[in-house]
Amino acid sequence: MKYKKEIIEWVITIGAAALIAFVINMFGGLVIVEGQSMNPTLNDNDMLIRVAYRANTPDYGDIIAFKTDLPHPWKIYRALGVTKALVKRVIGLPGDHIYIENGDVYRNEEKLNEPYLKDGTTDGNIDVVVPLGHLFVMGDNRLNSNDSRRSVIGFIELEDVIGKVKFKLFPIKEAGAVK
Repeated sequence: MKYKKEIIEWVITIGAAALIAFVINMFGGLVIVEGQSMNPTLNDNDMLIRVAYRANTPDYGDIIAFKTDLPHPWKIYRALGVTKALVKRVIGLPGDHIYIENGDVYRNEEKLNEPYLKDGTTDGNIDVVVPLGHLFVMGDNRLNSNDSRRSVIGFIELEDVIGKVKFKLFPIKEAGAVK
């Protein structure tokens, strides 16, 4: 009788976990932050829930996950041909003029108010127009971020966006909505 109750508890727990995993993957998925590029908003090894864009597209300020051609840091994923996904903030949409001057970012000649920045400044010498079908993204830790300012990342194709980051799942003490 004792074992029957324990087995039922295990079945319920595993079933609930499977249901939660199914729902998360049905509407998005998980992504893990690697590195310091999104500090102070997100930290290295934060586990996030992303939600797929269904009826709309990314907007200014959205924190998104997107596919890259960079090799995945985990050997098993590299062996399976999976590439690295990055997490960054959307700064420019198709057709926007983005430039950096004296540590400030301008979009269409308007200086951006970016209270989320780690050091309050942005390095780089950028003066670009975002091509159609692409996004311009940057990390919140502008002095330590590989993003659209760097040729290794460049503009992000809209079709490479895998979702909007909505919720921090881990570490548990920091769980909650991501803004």
